[in-house]
Amino acid sequence: MTAPPIPAVADGGSPAAAAPPARRRTALRVLAALPVAAAGVATILVMDLFRHGEALLTAWSLENLLGRAAKVFPAEDVFYYQAARGAIPVWGGFTITEECSAAWFVGGVLLVTALLLAVWRRAGAGRLLVAGSVTVALLVVVNTARMVLITEATVHWGESGFGWSHTVGGSILMIATLCLCALLFARIALLSRTRRTRAEHP
Repeated sequence: MTAPPIPAVADGGSPAAAAPPARRRTALRVLAALPVAAAGVATILVMDLFRHGEALLTAWSLENLLGRAAKVFPAEDVFYYQAARGAIPVWGGFTITEECSAAWFVGGVLLVTALLLAVWRRAGAGRLLVAGSVTVALLVVVNTARMVLITEATVHWGESGFGWSHTVGGSILMIATLCLCALLFARIALLSRTRRTRAEHP
């Protein structure tokens, strides 16, 4: 009784070089997922640094887009803004707390993107990365706009302006943004692939 022949390697390389293309693609996707997952974990674990960045971005937006003087001190998650000009300028400030930060959402999106990259081969890696990047950018931009809205409402209408812009306007804005982000992520990363597959295999 003879043993079955060993498949030949066309180029004389090692058997590892003849690994199925699907296995190599899976390994590459896992490697691509690792830094994305690391970024998601870091965003959550080093949230103080992320919130400091959000404070800097909010101050920059107030100063460069609305012309309102604003500043952030090093290593603080507080942005200060000039509420009134005059001989003695009046300044106010807001702390970006964990509840007001987009860090949890951004970290979650990055971790979901990394998970899909690693385990769901039906979704294209490029589309997943683009979807994750667009979603993260949208979350950061909208949350910054929410901070600017709260600041301007407080300057113009005082405590009542802060109340409705923070608890009502800001909350509705973020809920709508989360729904939009979920739809946008699915549209970029998943639905296009599904439609193309159906077109190829009716």
